[in-house]
Amino acid sequence: MRKNSKLLPALLLSIAAGVITAPAPALAAEKCAIDTRKTRAVSERVGKKIQKAYELYSADQIDEALQVLLEIKTSNDFDKAYVSRFIGNLYAGKEGKTETALKHIKVAIDIDQLGGTDHAAALRLMADLSIQERKFEQALGYYQQWMEFTCKEDHNVYLRMATANYELKRFDQVLPLADKTIALQPTPNKGPYTLKMGTYYESKQYKKAAQVVEDMVRLFPADSRLWVQLAQMYMLSEDYKRSMYTMDVAHRNGYLEKPAEFKMLAQLYAQNDIPFRSAQIQEQYLKDGLVEKDEAALSMLANTYHQAKEIDKAITYYGEVAELTDKSRYYMRQAGLLMQSERFKEAKVAARNALEAQGLKSAGEAQMLLAQAHFYLEEYAPAYRAAQAATKDKKTANTAKGWVSYIQETAQRKKVQL
Repeated sequence: MRKNSKLLPALLLSIAAGVITAPAPALAAEKCAIDTRKTRAVSERVGKKIQKAYELYSADQIDEALQVLLEIKTSNDFDKAYVSRFIGNLYAGKEGKTETALKHIKVAIDIDQLGGTDHAAALRLMADLSIQERKFEQALGYYQQWMEFTCKEDHNVYLRMATANYELKRFDQVLPLADKTIALQPTPNKGPYTLKMGTYYESKQYKKAAQVVEDMVRLFPADSRLWVQLAQMYMLSEDYKRSMYTMDVAHRNGYLEKPAEFKMLAQLYAQNDIPFRSAQIQEQYLKDGLVEKDEAALSMLANTYHQAKEIDKAITYYGEVAELTDKSRYYMRQAGLLMQSERFKEAKVAARNALEAQGLKSAGEAQMLLAQAHFYLEEYAPAYRAAQAATKDKKTANTAKGWVSYIQETAQRKKVQL
């Protein structure tokens, strides 16, 4: 039978599809139902039509084979079950016909007269198709029937049962099934580990989720993206140092791909009180075009350089984000740092830009910066005018009045007309 091409949801597809079934150990020593079923043959008349349908199927004439099977009139339950299972198998291989396949396979299962191997296969296919159609409760029931009928354990069955419970948000039932999968699988498969990580994540048990990803990094070294996931889990569990070191390993090995991941690395350095390294990383990924030079990126870079006490760099990037957005708050920060660096001519320009830009919260604060810049350049008349303007803002009125008096005294002493 051909494999159905309908895709499962992302999680199910990654962990429940395309795995090879290994021989399954027996659950119990006593004789199982599968072994008690006698092999039977369909009636001669039905057998001839089944043979014809099989020949058509073998020649890749699926629709023609189905037509032959659907026209068969059975006279006993065994024949009906056999034909129904054959029809269900063929529909299972046709795009968009899974529901029809389920209907026919259910008929075969409910009659409950097929031979042991055929009945077991019908139960297993019914369960697999139910998962594909997101009928998780139904799938769990048929997987359980399969295990009871065959007296076998199978790592793929446990994996699919864990997946169904995960999708039903029965997280307490996911973990034991995932552990059984891990115990039985012949070689490590990421599926059960992914389910365990997801379960711990959904239950907000981030430290345990991180422990699972640690195992995954060790078991699946070729999957470089696991390093990023591990760093994310460390961060969620508030282990910021381990998160930073892990993310740095990922960065040095070229595992980071998304803008958010580069930003995360920079944020981790800042959180761990290494702002200069954070700013260097931000500057590099902006230069390389890995992250867009937007307001958020440029303002974060300016703030980080400011935090690192790299004032000249902070001034540059506050200026860039101010020009990009025309927002007064960035011109104000730039003007303040320019004053701090005694770059008074540039501070005047930044303060004037703040007065003309958008979203100015306090005109008085901008006027005070402008007044001080003029004053230290010994431009007393424009300093006086700016300080006078600042007295009109309640926020700066008292400070501005003091500066007005101070400017007057200084100008009088230096014999400058205001």
